[in-house]
Amino acid sequence: MKVGLIVEGDSDKLFFEKYFKPKLKRDIIVTSSGGKDGCKILNKKEVHKDITALLKRKCEKIYVLVDLDTQCTQGQQFTNYESLKSWYKSKIDFSKLSSTSIVVVIKEIESWMLSAWENSNNKIKEDLKKKFDNKKKLTEEDLVKRFLSSKKDIDRTQNNSLDYFLTELGI
Repeated sequence: MKVGLIVEGDSDKLFFEKYFKPKLKRDIIVTSSGGKDGCKILNKKEVHKDITALLKRKCEKIYVLVDLDTQCTQGQQFTNYESLKSWYKSKIDFSKLSSTSIVVVIKEIESWMLSAWENSNNKIKEDLKKKFDNKKKLTEEDLVKRFLSSKKDIDRTQNNSLDYFLTELGI
């Protein structure tokens, strides 16, 4: 089955392209909602355009991965995945998109990488940076590259949202 993924940014896309696809040996197409501005993943028109493009590429199942800490509106912050998922479903209007599911990444995709070393529930990219040489400012792309070069494997038992996603994929 061909699976489509919509992720928030280019570093997330790099992680799925370079780590997930080779490891899972699945037919996965990854699209990014737009560079460093994760707010595009909260734009109904943009997300529907991405979903339509993935459906045209024959994806049977599409997952939209939204970080729990995504916030584009001042003062709007979610503390649990249920409230974000509910809000996101209503905002993006998934009623006509039966082959599409939302996966809330708790808190950021970097926490999935951190699962290779420790329990990473509710961790953020700053926690992953601590695993690497933090003398220079590491970008999100740097973090992905350092994770890939570590040759470590993510551990679903160390992160609940990762486990949920892999279960959704049937792995």
